[in-house]
Amino acid sequence: MDAPPSAEALAEARHVLGRFSFGPRPGEVERVARMGHARWLAAQLAGPEESPLLEAALVPHRAAYAPPKQLVEDWLGEDWEESARTDRELRRETRPYFKEHLQRLATAELTRDILSRRQLEAVMTDFWANHFNVFAGKGFVRLFEGDYLERAIRPHALGKFSDLLLATARHPAMLLYLDNAQSRKESRKVRQGKARRGLNENYARELLELHTLGVDGGYTQEDVQSVARILTGWSVVRLSEGEGDFQFVFRKSAHDRGEKKALGEVFPAGEGESEGRRLLELLARHPSTARHVARRLCIRFVADEPPASCVHAASRAYTQTEGDIRAVVRAISEDASFWSPAARGVKLKTPLELVASAARALGAHPDGSLVLSKTLERLGEPLLQERVPTGYPDSEPEWASGGGMLARLKFASDLGAGQLRGLSVPWEETLPLGPELTASLARFGSSVLGLPESSRTLRLVQEEVSTLSEPEQRRAAAVALILGSPEFQRQ
Repeated sequence: MDAPPSAEALAEARHVLGRFSFGPRPGEVERVARMGHARWLAAQLAGPEESPLLEAALVPHRAAYAPPKQLVEDWLGEDWEESARTDRELRRETRPYFKEHLQRLATAELTRDILSRRQLEAVMTDFWANHFNVFAGKGFVRLFEGDYLERAIRPHALGKFSDLLLATARHPAMLLYLDNAQSRKESRKVRQGKARRGLNENYARELLELHTLGVDGGYTQEDVQSVARILTGWSVVRLSEGEGDFQFVFRKSAHDRGEKKALGEVFPAGEGESEGRRLLELLARHPSTARHVARRLCIRFVADEPPASCVHAASRAYTQTEGDIRAVVRAISEDASFWSPAARGVKLKTPLELVASAARALGAHPDGSLVLSKTLERLGEPLLQERVPTGYPDSEPEWASGGGMLARLKFASDLGAGQLRGLSVPWEETLPLGPELTASLARFGSSVLGLPESSRTLRLVQEEVSTLSEPEQRRAAAVALILGSPEFQRQ
């Protein structure tokens, strides 16, 4: 029989699972400690075979990822183009379906986070969905959000940053959210105030400030204007044009064909759509983008104030591999700052991370209903509904409010009492009632928190539970105290 993993091997496995997954499932820390955390991460970077359990759990929610045209046909019938001939009419006729659609999409994403074997891909999909945030509640963006996640974000979550950047830049969800679909070359009528639409800088500014170079990336307002001019004509086929397929389109008539200069590079006149692609390649290769993306990833995986060594290692890997995201993640995992005691157990979980990690710790499964998405709403992170382009924050100050912490405790209490709707917990497997319940609770707390059973936290849990006579009450109280503990709130 193999010797049990050492305490350090277990601690390292727990740390890796806390950062590169949504938390360990029962027995997973020991399994990863035995196989070696480096081997586990290599398998995650390669993309393991997906779980049949997840595939089955996603069946009720597959429509959430359907292309927009298919969604509208499902809602209004195949002859919808005859009944709704304008964009305004289509918005009105589909409005009753939007709430359930977004709840289904949020439930599907949370189901992936809980059940997927591709945990690193799930974590990175959430990361990039915030980095390239689009607000699902804005107009027709609601039709495109599932398609955006499934076809622009997830396939490139561990690929080349340049491919991810292009996929998001061309996707209708982004073009509609940041108004580039309406951006047109300046004309005499616009300058004279006789036309409503002209050059729109919204996407150009966020492309530089948030998506690539960063706020300190060295660009100017003139660069923003030039980028906006380069991207004029990048738009979306609309229903009112009689097409109805809602795809990306390059509109030559809206494009500024004049010469531009951005970031020190000259873009000659008349290059059309190709100059937008050239711009995105330039941005993806830029040293400021390497630093900005590296810093964001080090915040996610190491600390809210990322160590300089981590940013340097990640930035170097990005540059050497021309933006290979796998290489950047690997570099972060190999940097000494990632393994520093100061980096372990210090990052406050986001509400999404809290819910997913609690479900995984209990071996729970989403039950297929849509109510689980409402739990995230109560905790302050309704998926896909952040209005500002920055996406949901990944640092402690934004989540550590008094109200937020009380909501977390209520979540832990409801889950422990079996009153959290949307999750099915296999209590008889995880924590069966019976004469061994006290010992099982102690082992469970030690396994979930990574603490010895004699630790102060678990002693306090045992003292509190010992005052209760009913086994169900003891189990509920122990689970609530363990999942609501400061140690579980962090990773």
